[in-house]
Amino acid sequence: MTTTIVRGRQVICRVTGKDSAEVIEDGAVVVQDGVIIEVGKFDELLERYQPDEIIGTSRHVVIPGLINAHHHVGLTPFQLGSLDMPLETWIIARWALREVDPYLDTLWCAIQMIESGITTVQHNHMASRLPQNLDLFEASSQVLDAYKASGMRVAFSIFIRDQNNLVYENDQRFLSTLPSQLAARTRERLSARPVPLEEYLSSTAELHARRSSPRTNIFVSPHNVHWCSDEMLVAMSDLARRLGTGLHIHLQETIYQRMYGTRHWNKTPLAHLAELGTLGPEVSCAHGVWLSESDLDILSETQTSVCTNPSSNLRLKSGIAPFNRLLERGVNVAIGIDEAGINDDNDILQEMRLAQKIHREPGVSSSHPTSHDILRLATENAARVTFFDDVGIIEPGKRADLVLIDTDRIEEPYLNPDTDIVDALIYRGKGLDVDTVMVDGEVLLRDKKFLKADKSEVATRLRESLSRELTDREANGARLSEEILPYINGWFSEWELESGMSHYSYNLR
Repeated sequence: MTTTIVRGRQVICRVTGKDSAEVIEDGAVVVQDGVIIEVGKFDELLERYQPDEIIGTSRHVVIPGLINAHHHVGLTPFQLGSLDMPLETWIIARWALREVDPYLDTLWCAIQMIESGITTVQHNHMASRLPQNLDLFEASSQVLDAYKASGMRVAFSIFIRDQNNLVYENDQRFLSTLPSQLAARTRERLSARPVPLEEYLSSTAELHARRSSPRTNIFVSPHNVHWCSDEMLVAMSDLARRLGTGLHIHLQETIYQRMYGTRHWNKTPLAHLAELGTLGPEVSCAHGVWLSESDLDILSETQTSVCTNPSSNLRLKSGIAPFNRLLERGVNVAIGIDEAGINDDNDILQEMRLAQKIHREPGVSSSHPTSHDILRLATENAARVTFFDDVGIIEPGKRADLVLIDTDRIEEPYLNPDTDIVDALIYRGKGLDVDTVMVDGEVLLRDKKFLKADKSEVATRLRESLSRELTDREANGARLSEEILPYINGWFSEWELESGMSHYSYNLR
């Protein structure tokens, strides 16, 4: 049995309120075989234990491992050549992106996340981004193998859809409006590798049976309400409940998605999910930007979670989620980077800071999230979303997912000594301040160096894999995207955007 003492000037064990946390000054965490067995004062614990190793110093702050509650891939769309644009056109523009080796891409992304203090991620993978020559189980295993090699935890799912692939309309109806040759080429792309529902259900069940582990949870994921038939939504919900696992779905990310609900069901997409009986504590919804007042009540009543993604929503012109209203309703909210933070670097501390600042409504008495609210989003709340109930807080019996943050840069050249340490981290912390990261007591990052693989070698292999000539599929995808985008733009430009009561008012009149 190995014993490690992890020490810090402060140990932030858990958030206890909007402006409070359980913090141990000159504290330490005793870890034995990956489990936290005691938390207390460093000097007292050192007297009672003979540790094999002491990690950390008096300049470090120890926090629970941070959790990225909604994510997709490694290399960002911008890195692969796609500028930010509205989601509905951005999705089609991505047809022009190069195909990236899923193992290398995931490993690179995992290294970046670990370097920023992320120990767990909810990875929601696109079926279209998996190798075309492998079945769903084998292709998914490449992504899971990369996470296993990195050492971090993952709640993994593949998302699929079975309708409205081009615009929020029946595919054949929209294709009939295109020039015949363009329609034929588009049809060919859509039929290249569709994932039938039965294949998805069986492959997900197989992944759950064979790849689940203490560091891997397998989830179910219909892509979004308007992209999935009712049959698909119900079948996938039934599978999640049968397996006792989570269901993750994109929801009302844009105004067009909420308007789809009004047009097709005379209710919001969330209300449609509620009518189908597919909401509950096992469900987490990514984005939730365009939620109505009644939607907030539904989320609260069904104990359905929301994963907010402020950078993504700004970059894709989606809007600002009603974060404060969600917290007021007691909805469990977690935070995700959604594959590209505001700086394209997977820095969750910066994402947390953005989440706090963007929701500071005008007015001296208006709602705003505190630093403690934000820390809870990325720890305890996100642990609930990812179904890892033994992480997210620091207490005996929990797994030792710990992050040590160096405070030197945060306090340089001066920081008022009375500043709350949680405020200091959220206001000034960056991924570059993360010094050490542990998962299950295993050190993955030490002195800011990733230990499980050679980062420079992974970067070189990834760069070399993308230096080849374009494949026919990639070249065709780029041409097709360029040709069809004007028609996509034209279709959505005819929608008259809904208006109504706003959750926030940033410019008061």
